[in-house]
Amino acid sequence: MRRLRVTVLGPVRAWNGEVEIDLGPARRRALFAVLAANANRPVTRTELIRALWGESAPSTAAGNIYTYVSGLRRGLGPAGGLLRSGRTGYTLRLEPGALDADRFERLCEAAGAAAAAGRSGEAVALLDEALALWHGEAYANVTGLFADLDRHRLTELRIAAAERRARLVLAGGGDDALIAELTGLVRDHPLHEPFHELLMGALHRAGRGTEALDVFHAARRVLTAELGVEPGPALRGLQSRILAEPTPAAAAAPAASAAVAAPAVPPRGALVGRDGDLALLAGLLGAGRSAIVWIEGEPGIGKSALLDAALDEARARGHRVARGVAEELTSRIPLHVMLRALALEDAPHEDLATAVDRVLDHVRTLTATGPLVLAVDHLQWADEVSLLAWERLAALTRWLPLLLVATARPEPGRRDLARLRRGVSTRDGHLIRLAPLPAPDIEQIFGTTVGVPPGATLRSLAPLAAGNPLYARELVAGLVAEDAVRVVDGLAEVDARADDMPRSLLDTVRASLDHLSPGAREALRYAALLGGEFAVAEVAAVTGRSPFDLMAGLEEAVAADVLVAAGSELAFRQPVLRRALAAGIPAALRPTLHRHAAQALAENGGALIRIAEHLLAGPPEVDEWLVGWLVAHGDELFRQAPEAGRELVRRALASRRLSQAQRATLAALRDG
Repeated sequence: MRRLRVTVLGPVRAWNGEVEIDLGPARRRALFAVLAANANRPVTRTELIRALWGESAPSTAAGNIYTYVSGLRRGLGPAGGLLRSGRTGYTLRLEPGALDADRFERLCEAAGAAAAAGRSGEAVALLDEALALWHGEAYANVTGLFADLDRHRLTELRIAAAERRARLVLAGGGDDALIAELTGLVRDHPLHEPFHELLMGALHRAGRGTEALDVFHAARRVLTAELGVEPGPALRGLQSRILAEPTPAAAAAPAASAAVAAPAVPPRGALVGRDGDLALLAGLLGAGRSAIVWIEGEPGIGKSALLDAALDEARARGHRVARGVAEELTSRIPLHVMLRALALEDAPHEDLATAVDRVLDHVRTLTATGPLVLAVDHLQWADEVSLLAWERLAALTRWLPLLLVATARPEPGRRDLARLRRGVSTRDGHLIRLAPLPAPDIEQIFGTTVGVPPGATLRSLAPLAAGNPLYARELVAGLVAEDAVRVVDGLAEVDARADDMPRSLLDTVRASLDHLSPGAREALRYAALLGGEFAVAEVAAVTGRSPFDLMAGLEEAVAADVLVAAGSELAFRQPVLRRALAAGIPAALRPTLHRHAAQALAENGGALIRIAEHLLAGPPEVDEWLVGWLVAHGDELFRQAPEAGRELVRRALASRRLSQAQRATLAALRDG
C-alpha cells in the first residue's frame, strides 16, 4: 500500500504515494481534515457533527457523516483501509510525519531544543524547514468550527516560529534578507508587537536609525488606533536605547576581488526614458493649470522615479510641493499619508470627518497664495480616509490652482481605487500608464548601474528585464554580487550565463506579485510549471480544481497584467514572470509536481509534447504508468518530438519494470 500524505498548512490535500486524491465536496473535505488532524485516535460522530456544523447541525447530520465517510473511502482508493469504523466513531491511520502540521510542530520543538543548547544555526535551519511547509492559510479550502479553531492555533504557532527565527538571526548579526522578511511580517501581523520590535532592531543595526524610529511611531499609531493601547515596555525600551545611543554603522560590503574589476553597484533611482510622460507633466506645471494626474504601472516600472522627476521640475519652477508616501505598514492608520504630506501630523486628534475638513481647509489656504502640487506615491496603500480626502481634493481642482498627482499599481478587485481612477477621467484628468522600457533604455540602466557602458554580452541580457527598470537594476546588481561582471576594454561584459538569472532578480520579481491574492498566486505557480503558454483546462487538470474555481484567480492575474491572452490560451506577459514563479517552488518539489502534471495532462487529453516535457523534468524513476504511456503513445511521440521520445525510452529500457513485451515494443521504437 502506498503511503498516505496529508497537508493542512494551506489547502487541505492528500496523496496516495505520488497520486493526489480527490477529497470531494467541501463538507467531505472538512470531515477528512478533522480525521487527519486527529489521526490514529477515534473521533466520535458527535465530535464530527460539532466540528462541521457547530451548534447549527441539520437533522440529517448523522446520515451525512456516514455518506461522507463512504465517499472518502472510495476516493482514498488503495488507502481506503486506513479509514476505519468502530463503535465509538471513525479513525484515520497515518504514519508518523504523514501530516504536515505534525512535522511543523516537531520541527519547531527541535528548533527550540537546539536554540536552548546554543546551536543557533541548527535552530534557524530547522525553523526554515518548518516554515517552508506552509503554503497559505491553514485549512484554506475548509470551513467549520474545528477548522476555524485549529487554523487559529496553527497560525499562532507559525507566528511564534517566525518570531523565534528572526530573533536568532538578529542575535547572530542579521542578514540582508531579515529587514525585508520583518517588513512583510509587520504588514501581515500589524498588532503583533514583537515583529515591530525586531524590525526596529534590525534597522538600527543596519545603520538606519531614523527608519527604526519611524517603525516605532507607526507601531504606536496602529496600536492606539486598533486596540487603544500604548506600545509595551519592549518597544518603548528599544526606542529609548536608539535615541540614547549612536546609530551603529552599517556593515561594509566586502571588497571585490582585484581579478574581478567589477565596480560597486551605485544607488538606484534616476529616471531613464519616459520623456513624453515627463513632458506632459512639465507642460501642466508650466501652464500653472489645475489638473489630476494618475500614474500607474506594475511594481518597479518607474512610477516613483517619474513622480520625483516631475516634483523636482515643480520645485525648480517655484511651485509649492507637498509629497506623501503611503506604506503597507501604516495602511490602517486613518488619514496618515495626507497628514504627513501636508505636515499636519502634530495637529490635535479629532473625529475623522473634522480631520478631512481640516485637510481641505489647509489646501485652500496654501493655494490662496499660489499653485500647489500635492502628490501621493503608492496610493494603493493609502488608508480609507486618505482615499476619501483624495477624492474630495480631486473635486476641488475645478476651482483651486491644485495639481493633484497619484501613483498606484494595478490592484484587481479594489473597487475604491477603480472609482478614484474613473474619477480622473470624468474630471478630464490625465491617466499615464507606464509601459515597459525599450531595450536601449534598459541597456542605459545596465551601464548606469555598473558604472561603465555595457558590452555585447551584458546587452544580450536586456530581454530578461522585461522592460522593468527595477528588474534591470536587480539583474545587474545580482551579477555583480555573484562576481560575474568583467570590464573588458572599457565595457562591462558577463560570463556565458544568459539563462541563469541571479537569485536577487527572481526574489524581486516574486515580491512584485505579492499584491495578488493567495488563490491567484497558487494558480500562477502551477501555470508556471506548464510553460509560457497554457490552457485553463491544463491548470485545472494539474490542480484538481474546476476551471470555474480557477477563473477568479486567473482573471485577477490578467487584470494585473501578469497574464495575457494568446489565442485560445493564456500566456505569461514576460518570461521572467514565469521563471520567477517556477523558481519559487522548492527545488526538491519541482520534479514531483512535473510528474503529477504529466499524468494529469495525459488523463485529460493533453498534448503529447507537453506531457513529455513534464516527464523529462520529473523524477528519473520509471513506474508502470510511464511505461504504459510510452507503449501506448510512443509512435506518435517519436513523430512529434523524437529527441524527447528517445530520452524517455532510454530511461524506461534502463529500468527493470518492463515486461518482455513492453521491452520489445520500446526497443523497436528506439531502433526504428
